[in-house]
Amino acid sequence: MSPSPAATFSPKSPLYWLCGALALGIFLIGLLAIFAPRIGSVMFGMPATSSEATPWVCLAGIRDVALGLVLFAMMALKEGRTTGILLLLCIVVPITDVTTVFLRTGLTYHIFVHGSSILYMTVIGILLLRHK
Repeated sequence: MSPSPAATFSPKSPLYWLCGALALGIFLIGLLAIFAPRIGSVMFGMPATSSEATPWVCLAGIRDVALGLVLFAMMALKEGRTTGILLLLCIVVPITDVTTVFLRTGLTYHIFVHGSSILYMTVIGILLLRHK
């Protein structure tokens, strides 16, 4: 008899903790953007140089906090398959981040940071969908 899907996406699973690391990272980056938007914007790869730009950084931070909270909720509910689908759908966020930073600043190490998010989310998402 195979274990239930909820039993496989639990604290005993490495995928659970890899998802948790992603959720925590996204959540903390979002808090940084909300509470220290100038620092957050530099880390993002597009320094906010005017006071008109900082509200947009805060909005990006709210987006990241929300995504982190959704991932934490999926973990609490032990919804591995749903989390995998969510991660694959949300890849649009780091793809847009890569595109925006690249068009604004060119090829910088920030592109690789955002690009690694795409790779990480893709791998974890696919593994969660395949995980039995």
